[in-house]
Amino acid sequence: MKKYIITTESGSDLPKEIIDRYNIKVIPMNVTMGDSTYPDGSFEVQKVFDYYDETGTLSKTSGSTPEDCSRIYREIYTEFPDAHIIHIAYSAVTTVSFNSANIAAEDFENISLVDSKHLTIGATAVVKSTAEFIEANPNETPEGIIAFIERLSQRTRMVFIPKTLLYLKAGGRVSKLAFRGANLLKIYPTIIIENGYLVSGKKYRGTFERSIKRMINDFFLTYDVDPDTVLIGGSLGVSDEYKEIIYNLLKERGVHNTKWMSAGAVISSHSGPSAIAITGIEKE
Repeated sequence: MKKYIITTESGSDLPKEIIDRYNIKVIPMNVTMGDSTYPDGSFEVQKVFDYYDETGTLSKTSGSTPEDCSRIYREIYTEFPDAHIIHIAYSAVTTVSFNSANIAAEDFENISLVDSKHLTIGATAVVKSTAEFIEANPNETPEGIIAFIERLSQRTRMVFIPKTLLYLKAGGRVSKLAFRGANLLKIYPTIIIENGYLVSGKKYRGTFERSIKRMINDFFLTYDVDPDTVLIGGSLGVSDEYKEIIYNLLKERGVHNTKWMSAGAVISSHSGPSAIAITGIEKE
């Protein structure tokens, strides 16, 4: 029976309990503020927001380097010489991380790599379900696991709604005209993940609370997701009141005992504070 070890990048925002439960190894991505670059996860996310407030400039994010990947792979093989690594990458069209992992893997044997085509809690959903699959099927081949992940990523859905468009405007993803119009008309656009890309979703008009409710309801109307796979989370600043509203909406949809997942510095650098995301895997 093979010993499988899952690796992924820090931008997948895996909570500690999942990392510990399945012995997942996380490769840091990087965040640059001014002249300093920090490994993602080595500082509090609030620092990203403070930097923008102080400078008016967004933090820059970059993927894992080949050296970052090689270091983690070496650590794994030092502890588990006979392991087979399953690397589940952060969306390859958004970062160089997957390419870095491929470069690093050339120096090792027994590494299988796959693009999750997701990020933040969408990637968490893919990684978690893969870990559960491997646990239930310990004799599965690496090829079978990769095929499972490829099918899984196609059924994984994620949508998020930013509370402010300041960060998206600063990053060039929203024009000044669209930014002003959204503020004037109280429009909250959503962003969805399609084949690894971040694309515009539905737009809601009214208060942020009303928009959250509509986003959650539309998510379940649009996608036939398994309630047991639903994850919810967001960046720093989401109030307890909003969280309670969301939990109640999820309970109405048969989602119970879900925990709030906190977004890391990579996605927060683009979404800004108080953004909210929901993900789930569609039934086969």
